[in-house]
Amino acid sequence: MYWLILGIIMLAIIVTYFAIPGGRLWKQYLSDVKTSLAVTNIQGSTQRIFTEDSVARLPALLRQHIVNGGYMGKPIMDNMLITFHNTKFRMSAGKKPINIKFMQVNFAARPDRHAFLMGRIAGIPLQAKDSILDGYGSMTGVLAKQFQLFCSTGAEMDQGQLVTALADAVYMPSLFLQEYVSWATIDDRTVEGEIAWKGVSGKGRFTFDEEGHIIRFDTNDRYMDENGKGTSLVPWYVTYCNYKAQNGFVQPGEVSVNWVLADGDDTYFVSDRIEIQYSITDF
Repeated sequence: MYWLILGIIMLAIIVTYFAIPGGRLWKQYLSDVKTSLAVTNIQGSTQRIFTEDSVARLPALLRQHIVNGGYMGKPIMDNMLITFHNTKFRMSAGKKPINIKFMQVNFAARPDRHAFLMGRIAGIPLQAKDSILDGYGSMTGVLAKQFQLFCSTGAEMDQGQLVTALADAVYMPSLFLQEYVSWATIDDRTVEGEIAWKGVSGKGRFTFDEEGHIIRFDTNDRYMDENGKGTSLVPWYVTYCNYKAQNGFVQPGEVSVNWVLADGDDTYFVSDRIEIQYSITDF
């Protein structure tokens, strides 16, 4: 009987440990976000409202996206906390997608971005941190909150995470206004942006529909990480659709993230319920 009771107690402890949030990767994520918040709080915004003057230097297509989104006359956001609900994620091509919880905090004063993924594989908690902090990118995965699956850093991560921050600006157009981003109009439906920070840069093209909404972002400057086993430049794109009124703005209600592989596109992230908070001061 003693051993049975002890076994039940140990099982309860294990289940509780797996069920509640936390772990060393989560603590590191919180620390990274708070570091970026501290910088933002010190620097503050140089312009507080989206006006005709503040967006005047942007290409006409980007200005229309801001107008369509209902941002004009509203505060220029310092950052955003974006939570993707009802999200499917695939670890690699050919794998079965899993349900995940995914959140990220993006910043405008400098292109910091901190994303955190929580899911389960065979019932065991999976956590991943996808981040760029003052130009240094990283991607870390942990199983059961303890066992590191991969940890990728280096120049490839720096560039890839920077380009991802550019793609995320669809939801945070204050990044369009930053001096570290430059623009070129390609044609009447396409604008190319280049983002540069601390000697690292990357380019991506935004495609617009006939109403002036951004519907796609493409780049050749993002490296595919093979779960810590190596990297290679692979075409990468994001699609945005189902624009609708949400969070007080008109924004894409669905997003998918994709690699262009030799044997077909790999759609590895899909979400159709997105929640955003702007200019948070604590986390």
